[in-house]
Amino acid sequence: MRISLALVSCLVIAPVFAFAQTYPATKPPGGLDSTTVIPKVYADGAAGTLAQIGQMADGSVQQTEKNAKNGVSALNDNSEATAPVNTPGNVTTKARLSQGYVSAPPSLPWTGWTDGPGHLALPSVTFDTVKQDMMSAIADHMLMVGGHNLADSVFSKFSANPYGVGDNGGCVHSVVMTYAPGTGTNCGAGGWDAVAQYEKAQNNPPWYATGDSLVDENGTKHTVTFTAHAAIVRPQLPDSYKQFMHTGAHVLTNIVSGPTIYSGLDLDGVQDHRNKDQRFYGNTLASWASGADATGTYTKLTMTGNWSPISSDGATIDSGHIPNVGSVNNRSTGQTDALDNVIYSAYSSPILIIGTYIKHFTRNTSCLVQADPNDTGGSASMRLSPSRKCDEELDNWYNGPDYGATMHGLTIVYSGNFLSSDSYGLNVSGLWPEGIRAWLGAFGHDFDGDEFKLGQRQGPPPQVNAKAMIAEWWQQPSSNTSYLESFKIWSQVDGLSSAGGTSANGQDVSYWTGPRQSASSFKVDGAFESATIYNPSWAKNGVALCGYDAMSFFGTATAGTGCLTVDTWGNTSTSGTLKAAGMATLSGGLIIPHGTPSSSTDACTQGQIEMDADYIYSCVATNRWHRVSNGKAW
Repeated sequence: MRISLALVSCLVIAPVFAFAQTYPATKPPGGLDSTTVIPKVYADGAAGTLAQIGQMADGSVQQTEKNAKNGVSALNDNSEATAPVNTPGNVTTKARLSQGYVSAPPSLPWTGWTDGPGHLALPSVTFDTVKQDMMSAIADHMLMVGGHNLADSVFSKFSANPYGVGDNGGCVHSVVMTYAPGTGTNCGAGGWDAVAQYEKAQNNPPWYATGDSLVDENGTKHTVTFTAHAAIVRPQLPDSYKQFMHTGAHVLTNIVSGPTIYSGLDLDGVQDHRNKDQRFYGNTLASWASGADATGTYTKLTMTGNWSPISSDGATIDSGHIPNVGSVNNRSTGQTDALDNVIYSAYSSPILIIGTYIKHFTRNTSCLVQADPNDTGGSASMRLSPSRKCDEELDNWYNGPDYGATMHGLTIVYSGNFLSSDSYGLNVSGLWPEGIRAWLGAFGHDFDGDEFKLGQRQGPPPQVNAKAMIAEWWQQPSSNTSYLESFKIWSQVDGLSSAGGTSANGQDVSYWTGPRQSASSFKVDGAFESATIYNPSWAKNGVALCGYDAMSFFGTATAGTGCLTVDTWGNTSTSGTLKAAGMATLSGGLIIPHGTPSSSTDACTQGQIEMDADYIYSCVATNRWHRVSNGKAW
C-alpha cells in the first residue's frame, strides 16, 4: 500500500520537475505490470522489463546450492570444477578433453587392499570428429581412431610431444596391465628420458577370492566344497560378490591333483631351481546363485565343465572326479588330491580364486602369411594379397658427425633374485634357416657376452707380427675363484707379400688358438701358455703344436723350436724328444743319427743309438757306449 501511494505521489508531482519525463509512464490506472520497463537493469546499461527480471531471478544460483544435492557444480577462479563429476554414462566431447580423474572402484571385500582393483566397468571417454576429414578436426595430441578418410582402413594413432606429464619421463603411448586404473610406473624412463611406447604386464590380483582362510567385508569366513562341476560356498557370499562375477572367468582352487611338474634345464642338480608348474584344479565360470537348504545358506558357482588340472604332464584323473583333499583321483596309480604347498602354502583349507591367470605376457605379436591354395572360407581370400613377406624391424638412425651419438638396440634386462633354470633372455625357436643374423660393419663385434666374445671382421694391420682377436672364451679356473682366464683364437701377420708390402694375403697370415693368462677382452695380450698354430711361418700350409718354451723362438730364424710341426706333405718334426710308452711301428725306413762317440764313456742317454761308416753305437747305460761292426758292402 505504501508502494502504491509513493508511486501516485511521483505521478502527481512529476510534471513539476524537468527530469520526470525520463521515466516511462506506467499504464494507469492498474500500476506496474510485466511489461513495465526498468532502465539500466543489465550490466551494459540496457533496460529490461519486470518479466525479464523475474526470469533472471528464477535462473539464479544460490550459494547454498553449490556442490549440493540437486544443486550445481561450482567453479573456482580458474574455471575448474571444485567437486568431482560422477556419471554412470559416457562422457562425449567434440572438442579437447583435458586430463581428469575417475572415481576409484570398490575394493575387494576380503583383502583390505588400500588400492581398489579396476575390474568393474568405469566411465568411458570418446572423441567424436568429422569422419570425412579427421585430420582437420583433431589436434596432434589427441586420440584418433579410424582412417584419415572415410574409406581408409581403421587404425589408431597416438601422437604427442615427449614431455614429462606426471610420469617423470615423457611417454607418448603407455599400456600398463594394472588392477588400479590411472596407476603405473614412469614409462620405464628416467626424469629426462622420452619413451614412444611403454608396455608393462604384472601378476594382478584376482577379481575375487573366498575360503576358510579368508574373510569377506563382514568379517565372515566361508568353507568351500565341490561337486563334479561346481563349488559350494557356505554361508552364502555377501551380495557384493555379484559385481565381480563374469561368465567365462577363470576359477582356480589351491587343490592339486599330484606333485609339482618340473621342467627346464637341471643346471646344478637342485630341483627347486627349475621351473615349477602346479596341477591346480580349475575351470571357467558359467553361472552363480545363492540359496538356502537344511544346512543353511550357500552360494553355488557352476563351471562350464568338470574340474580338471590346468597343468599336466600327461597324467589323467578319473572321469567325474570331485576335488577333495586326500581322495584318490586316479585309481590305477593311486594318485591323490592335496593342498598346494608351493604357491599357497599359507592356506590350510580349500580356497577359490576367481578371475585370474597363471602366465602373463608383456607383448605377443604375430606376423601371418596365408597362402594355402587348399584353404577355404573367409581366410582363403588372403591368397589374393601379393604379400608373402613378414618382418619385425628395429631401426636406429643417426645423422651427424662420426661418433657423435650413442645407439643402443634391444636391451633385455633382469634384476632381482635367482630365477628358475629354464629362464632365458632370448629364445629363438622353430624351423628357422638361421637363428640369429648379425650384419655389422667391419669394425663391429657380432657378439659380446660375459663368457664368449667375437672379434671384428677387420683383420690385423699390415705389419709383421701384428695380431687380431677372432674369438675368445672366459671362465673361472674353478668355481671358488673370483677371476677369469681366457682361451682365444687369433690371427697373426707373418709377412707382406703384396707389391710394396702394403697388405697381407691368406698365405701371409697364421691362425692361433690357445689359452692366454691375465689377458684383456678383445686383445691378444697377457702371457702365452701354449697354442695350436695353423699355417705357421716356418711351415706354410702346415700345422704346429707348440708349448710354452716355443714362444722365445717365434719371429726368429729358428721359429718352430719347441713345437711339433707337420708340414704340407705330412712330414713331422720336433726339436724335442719323441717318446713312446709302447711299440713304435714304422711303415717306412728309420734314419738313425750319424755320429761317432769319441770314447766308450762319452755322454749319452740309455737307449740312444748312433752310427758311422764302420760301427753302430748303442748307449747301454748312462755315459756307457757299446759298438758292433757296421758290416761291408756287397
